[in-house]
Amino acid sequence: MTRIGKSFAVLLLLGLTGCRVGWLIDRIAPDAVRDSKNYFEELRQRHADKILDSFDPSADKDHLRSELGKVIALVPQQEPIGVETLGATGECKGSGICTKLVTLEYKYPDRLILFQITVSNRSGHYAITNIYVEPETNPLESRNRFTLRGKGWLHYFILMAALLSVSLAVFSVVLCIRTPIPKRKWLWIVASILGIGKLGIEWSNGLLWYKVLYISILPIGWGFDTESPFVYVSFPFGAILILQLRRRLLRSQDSALSINTPTNSNGNTQNDSGL
Repeated sequence: MTRIGKSFAVLLLLGLTGCRVGWLIDRIAPDAVRDSKNYFEELRQRHADKILDSFDPSADKDHLRSELGKVIALVPQQEPIGVETLGATGECKGSGICTKLVTLEYKYPDRLILFQITVSNRSGHYAITNIYVEPETNPLESRNRFTLRGKGWLHYFILMAALLSVSLAVFSVVLCIRTPIPKRKWLWIVASILGIGKLGIEWSNGLLWYKVLYISILPIGWGFDTESPFVYVSFPFGAILILQLRRRLLRSQDSALSINTPTNSNGNTQNDSGL
């Protein structure tokens, strides 16, 4: 395994053994996290009209107004002392409709507030489709920590498949960089980390789930939802495609080399010295 592959494996293992990954999510999806924090701030400052304007136009605003009042009542008006990003996921369907889900945990001197917001572009631009707020006594991350202690074979199967998938993806990226691809090499590098399908497990209870029609930017993923942390793995289609492409390129180069190398009447390769 390459050094990069080992780094990815260590990163995944750290996430599964309880290391906080909020800092990584903040860098991978900064816009989604920033927008979610802005929505929470509007709730905290009781700007109900601004929140309602940010909802999907097809939503029942009269019903939303009454429900939003209940949600706002759960959010303290005082400024939080900290916030932790627990998860950020995105999913796009074949129709071009994409959904983003961000989970944040706000810290107050006497409580914790779990905040989860879902936005979708089904109306032509991204708008809120759901807001979830829940007061907590213990951090969600500590209640549902990624750990290997007491886990069954399904957990280990998904973990090993994830490590294998990401290692293959990293290996294909390195090969792609080192392979002389004549046009749009950057596009092939991006394609090498794509995955197809999604097989995941709820880490707390071992519940398996899957999605067949799914394209992931990375062949692995992990995060938190309101019920449990989860881990998923995708089939590393991009990596396998790059490996096949590299074999064809190398074969075509070998064929071109054998054709262009001149030989004498005895079948020996000629050289410039004439000896």
